[in-house]
Amino acid sequence: MSVLEELAGRGVRGPGKARADTRILAALHVLDTMGCVAAGVSHPLAAQLSALVSHTGDRGDLRSPALTGTHSLRATVLVESVLAHADEYDALHPGSAVVPSAVVVPAALAVADLEGRPGSAVIDSVVAGYEVAVEAGLRFGGPQLYARSWWPTAVFGALGAAAATAHLLDLDREATTVSLGLAAAGLGGLLSQDELAAGHYLLAGRAAANGVEAAYLARAGARASPTLLDGPGAAALGVAAAPGSAAARPHLDSCVFKAYPCALPLHAALRALDSLAESRVPVGSAQRVEVLLPSSLSRFVSADRAPSGPTEAAASAAFAVGAWLRGAAGDVAFFRGELPPDTPEVVLGRAPDLDAGLPDHWGARVVVHLPDGQRIVREETGAARETALPALTDMVTAKFRRRVGTAGDGPGDGLSRELWITRCLALDAVDDIRDLRLALSSLAGP
Repeated sequence: MSVLEELAGRGVRGPGKARADTRILAALHVLDTMGCVAAGVSHPLAAQLSALVSHTGDRGDLRSPALTGTHSLRATVLVESVLAHADEYDALHPGSAVVPSAVVVPAALAVADLEGRPGSAVIDSVVAGYEVAVEAGLRFGGPQLYARSWWPTAVFGALGAAAATAHLLDLDREATTVSLGLAAAGLGGLLSQDELAAGHYLLAGRAAANGVEAAYLARAGARASPTLLDGPGAAALGVAAAPGSAAARPHLDSCVFKAYPCALPLHAALRALDSLAESRVPVGSAQRVEVLLPSSLSRFVSADRAPSGPTEAAASAAFAVGAWLRGAAGDVAFFRGELPPDTPEVVLGRAPDLDAGLPDHWGARVVVHLPDGQRIVREETGAARETALPALTDMVTAKFRRRVGTAGDGPGDGLSRELWITRCLALDAVDDIRDLRLALSSLAGP
């Protein structure tokens, strides 16, 4: 079988492998992702996307927390996917270096809204979409693609959105393969060279929207090559596909929720700072902080103290350290302002020895220079940490509350934020996804 045929098979089988705890996790991913979209409504990109939709005369029947009025399926998916990732706060799969949440969840919810599908179908489609996007990233090198100037989410995101949509459209394995082939025909996604800006984040939205359209085209009878990833794809990416992974559980189980709204390579550095603080190292008095990352993960991270916008700030080690020093490492607003001038010097470097931990362990080494001349080193391996489902639920719901705010919590305001959280966590029992999306639009809309 071709790679696309194997991916289609995994996507079709994925929901059947999902146990009860996986389905609960899928609902948490929906909650977390839509919380990212809600927070993204106040991001500068949101106004730019709204202007785009308005100026292009987009029309449709879907409501979104990211837009006023009603819009087409493509516009809705594109905008929500961009905003889901704009603050770098969405869940991801470290081993594949793919953020499936941003490309799969908005697609699954919008298609389910349009098609009148229940929450249980959304759960299934999210599992299927994650399965395909993550597996593709794993087979083509994951984080190593950064060194070849490819962004894995942009490259494989359309496959995840196509698989999720194919499930919601009840396409069989053959038609799902066609969906993936049509999505793969537009394979691309160059990693930004010097400025992330809108160009980088639009890639996620376009991938998601293209994947949704690919599945609808497959349903309409369109055809595509099933070998696009075996030959042309491998040649373009500079690596042949590895054998399929042997994971017994759906890949969604191995995805992680982000604790900080900044680029993932910086997360291990922030955990290293946590460890230093727990050891009573006076990091707050540091004169200089060095952040050393694996070579292949340094491609899009900087130490810029005056970035051109919040998208660049989220990729700046200086902003990450500055946020940590002020107890604001989990606050998206910090990355949208100016860096406090008293933030110590932050230097970004490479630690090639940490590359050995990839793709599963995104480590970092932090060196803190204190006023008395001490030089204290702390390394964070980035090893996966097992977190019990109740603790994950508490973390994700707390994030959602911070991002959505208190709007709609008073009496007479319709579906409250807390009731929305409760219904989303019980997504398997939601009869029609339309009401849930409409309620979120009222709670978190612009």
